[in-house]
Amino acid sequence: MELLYIGPGMGVGTMVLVFVIAGIVLFAFGYIIWHKVKKFFKKKK
Repeated sequence: MELLYIGPGMGVGTMVLVFVIAGIVLFAFGYIIWHKVKKFFKKKK
């Protein structure tokens, strides 16, 4: 049964990894939206 215990360190590492992946996804969506808005205003001129 002791082999199932992963310890507190693995939990912290997993949480950090989840936050990093979520940040990358949010940054990607923000960049796509910013790029579309920039293109739209450039076309308007």
